[in-house]
Amino acid sequence: MQEPMGLPADPPAARGVERLLLTSAKGCALVGGGLFIGLIVMSLVSIIGRKLANAPITGDVELMQVGTAVAAAAFLPLCTTLGEHLRVDFFTEFAPAPVRRFLDAVSDLLLGLVALLLTWRAGLQTLDIREAAEVTPLLGIPIWLAMAGMLPSLALVALCALARGWRDLSAGASVAFSRHTTEARS
Repeated sequence: MQEPMGLPADPPAARGVERLLLTSAKGCALVGGGLFIGLIVMSLVSIIGRKLANAPITGDVELMQVGTAVAAAAFLPLCTTLGEHLRVDFFTEFAPAPVRRFLDAVSDLLLGLVALLLTWRAGLQTLDIREAAEVTPLLGIPIWLAMAGMLPSLALVALCALARGWRDLSAGASVAFSRHTTEARS
């Protein structure tokens, strides 16, 4: 039976590092959700103020852009930990389960490496923007602050993806090993 679409899969029983990563990812998502709720309230106050009193919040669009970037990045670690990224499985739909698990593990490891690369490059970009003293036009918010706000999320995505990929590869290897030793005994 196929699980219904749109419902996240239950994470496997987490121990040690996996539990810490899952807890950190949930905390990160809660922070992102709180930030989004704050942005929605700010946007509503600005819209109502603009329509009723001709007094919008100055720089509301800048705040929305900066806050959305940080908040959206905050959801990525939980999505990674639960394995809920979009996936195109057209070519692997009919492959045996061990092949799909192996490909999923490799894709998680590749995601982890790409997330490490993004974290590194975004960190360097943050330093460059800080040195250049770039700010938003209306409020003068330093742009490097938004970039720095995304770095912990990107680093956590990398850790979660690498841990997930390693766990799945290790589990696949132990299943293949136990299957091989069982066949050898027969």
